[in-house]
Amino acid sequence: MKVIMFKFLVFILLVVSTSYAQTFENSIWGNAKTDQERCQAEANYMAKYRQFKHVGPCIGRFEGIGYGGGSPNLGTCTPKYKMTLTGDAVSQTSTGSWVRVRSWR
Repeated sequence: MKVIMFKFLVFILLVVSTSYAQTFENSIWGNAKTDQERCQAEANYMAKYRQFKHVGPCIGRFEGIGYGGGSPNLGTCTPKYKMTLTGDAVSQTSTGSWVRVRSWR
């Protein structure tokens, strides 16, 4: 009986966590499909809510963010290994600072 209850509990947790992850992802990216669209949606979200950190699942195989300063040409982390840049987006906060999100595959 304990084994059955444990399996049932694990199943429920998986369903709830998957549903939460999809809801969380959709609240940031909306209906964005491409890496570029997701980078822009994430940069907009970060600027709007002043969340200067990674706010969603990794876009592509590597994602770098940058924030602050008076220019949109912010530096971000870059991958250690050779990858192709698949998205590069910026957004400005209401106070004038910038946010940049880049993705690689």
